[in-house]
Amino acid sequence: MPSAVLHKSLKEIITDYNPAGEDTLAQYAIDGMTPEVVVSPDSIASLAAVVQLASEYDYGIIPWGSGTKMDIGLPPTRADIIVQLDRMNQVLEYEPADQAITVQAGIRLSDLQSHLGSQGQYWPLDPPHGETCTLGGILATNASGLLRMTFGTARDIVIGLRVVQADGTIVKSGGKVVKNVAGYDLNKMYIGSLGTLGIMAEITLKLQPLPEIGHIIIGLLPSISTVMDTAFKLLESDVMPTFIELANPVLIALLSRQVGGNSVDAGFPIIAGIMGQEETVKWQVEACERLFQEMGAGQIVHMEDERYQIALKLLRSFPTGQVVSSDMMSRITCRASVTPEQIENLYQLAENRCQKSSMGCGMLAHFSSGHMSFVFYQEVPFEEPHLDILAGMINDLQQAAVESGGSLVVEHAPAALKSRVEVWGPARDDLPIMRMLKNKFDPKGILNNCRFIGGI
Repeated sequence: MPSAVLHKSLKEIITDYNPAGEDTLAQYAIDGMTPEVVVSPDSIASLAAVVQLASEYDYGIIPWGSGTKMDIGLPPTRADIIVQLDRMNQVLEYEPADQAITVQAGIRLSDLQSHLGSQGQYWPLDPPHGETCTLGGILATNASGLLRMTFGTARDIVIGLRVVQADGTIVKSGGKVVKNVAGYDLNKMYIGSLGTLGIMAEITLKLQPLPEIGHIIIGLLPSISTVMDTAFKLLESDVMPTFIELANPVLIALLSRQVGGNSVDAGFPIIAGIMGQEETVKWQVEACERLFQEMGAGQIVHMEDERYQIALKLLRSFPTGQVVSSDMMSRITCRASVTPEQIENLYQLAENRCQKSSMGCGMLAHFSSGHMSFVFYQEVPFEEPHLDILAGMINDLQQAAVESGGSLVVEHAPAALKSRVEVWGPARDDLPIMRMLKNKFDPKGILNNCRFIGGI
């Protein structure tokens, strides 16, 4: 279809549509691939019509929320139409007594939490980029954060979806109430599929009451091994933290800088977050402090009130790499999933390789799940020799993760590095099933094609 005809067709679907200029199109480039068209539907019906048009004329579509996660995945082989969902940002249905809400996928998480907070509720998911990311982007990448230890991931706290499939058909999975469960849970299939099976348009979420207070207690220990031992003892104790995080000294240096002065010493931190009623939180904090002292913590730091919010924000944003000092010109982030017992080994491998290559290595791990975030950085741009070294290190880390029954993926990196590594890691045993689903749900390869695992 000639460009003029395409623009005319889009104008018929979305009355206020105007073709984007070259400067605007350049802002939507992904790994050097610039789209032909950017379109912003304002309803599920107009979204479905755009997808149907693309399917009919074989245009590739890439869904776009706030753009915070667009460099995740393989470089696109085509980017004909960017479907920008920022206008689909409304609350559709909310009854606080039901502890559920239905929203459009383009709503920003921060706006959602603000709306819920006025009713004393929140959605218990806290992924990176929380201030700017959209619900659709969160679910497409299955992003999560600190609260996964207590509340699970998005797959556990999404009740229902309305999805636009690759031919423009609108389908529904799940329901609108917490107890609605019938048949195969298609929610779990769409969540984490990077928009390759359908575009999530409307989402129903399971909510929680806001906790009365929150408190973070940090124990500074001499080694990662001692931190690991302490974390296992904490899990075996009567304390029930909302989250347990392990990190290396990079995070503590950042935290010290943000709370002011040298108020936090260097060391390997174990970080326990406790939320709930004031009396219960107080008892658990005291029990944590005793345990940290028994394990030889050189310093114990309490984060309350404003300091609690500062620490919480840092922990949530650390995996993006953006919190690393601004004079560090280059940052590359990876996400690993291993058993808790393997956290120490994978971190030590990364740290040793970085020291040999004069690179910085930041690490944060959700202890209970073995979900690790790595930030690799240096003061100069990553050029050819650096990228070769980094690619070798990532290959070794991926191999080590796989050998321990886990995985490691590259999240934010330049296209030049992506071309040197397996972004999603070595081939998985379930890849044939994933290919089968892609062929079933998107036989023409319309949606975010070739960007997911195995080039799906």
